[in-house]
Amino acid sequence: MSALRRIRFSPALVIACTALAIALGGTSYAAVQRLPKNSVTTYQVKDFSLLARDFKRGQVPAGPVGPTGPAGPTGPQGPAGPAGPAGGAALKWALVRPDGGIVAQSGGITLAAKPGVGTYILSFGSTVAGHPILASGAYANDASDQRGETTAGPCAAGTEGRTCPASDNTSTVFVETRSNGGVPADHAFYVAVLG
Repeated sequence: MSALRRIRFSPALVIACTALAIALGGTSYAAVQRLPKNSVTTYQVKDFSLLARDFKRGQVPAGPVGPTGPAGPTGPQGPAGPAGPAGGAALKWALVRPDGGIVAQSGGITLAAKPGVGTYILSFGSTVAGHPILASGAYANDASDQRGETTAGPCAAGTEGRTCPASDNTSTVFVETRSNGGVPADHAFYVAVLG
């Protein structure tokens, strides 16, 4: 203590130390004070001084979408998928003229016989028994609008067909076309076997 009493502080030193204490005290006071809500406006913020981290998510609207970047490299091929269900035989069909000539077809169909007026026997090359058979009138080289129904069924008798006068087997179809009066007459037709 006796050493401190011997030191004489100059007025300049006392004023400098007092100014330092006040300055440090004021800074710490400002640092702990919280600003009131909405007290800082755009006039107090320097342009481009705020960063994205200064804003909450969704507070600033997104800008326009930029151009699409280049496509990345193709990835490796994935594993093969499971096998699908077994398919049935495809649809077989034919477009036949009044004289029995085949105009268009799915393949493998021939005229086996034309036993009479309005009757046709077509060979499909595989069994038609047990499959739906559809027949309808057509206009292939046949301009007549006066026609009746067109019927079709499998040959080789059985419960679903008839006995055919020629090529009587399970791979042939008997087709009959009729006039408007119900009498057999030569007309063009479509015939199809499903499955």
